[in-house]
Amino acid sequence: MVLILTPSLLAGCASIPRSQTPIAVLAELDCERLAQEQVLNERSRDAARNARKSAWKAVLPMAMGVRYAAAGSALNEAERRLQLVRERRSALGCAPSDAGAVDLGAEV
Repeated sequence: MVLILTPSLLAGCASIPRSQTPIAVLAELDCERLAQEQVLNERSRDAARNARKSAWKAVLPMAMGVRYAAAGSALNEAERRLQLVRERRSALGCAPSDAGAVDLGAEV
């Protein structure tokens, strides 16, 4: 049973991009890097919302519950990180970010 569930569970979580920057480091970033973090976390939040909405597509009820919970966890993390990034940007007096103008270097 574990061999059957594992690939489908991993597929549901793998599509949610997550920032690799530790939360403790956010307080040390400059405005440009904070803007990049904000865009990445907004993408994470949106992907997690979509994953949570589509969790019902899992064939097995248990897999659906696990995918929904994993997406909810990713959504909560992204929202928490976004709040921290916005607070730090505000404290530094950074200009409002334009999501289209931030280059993340690679598509996430």
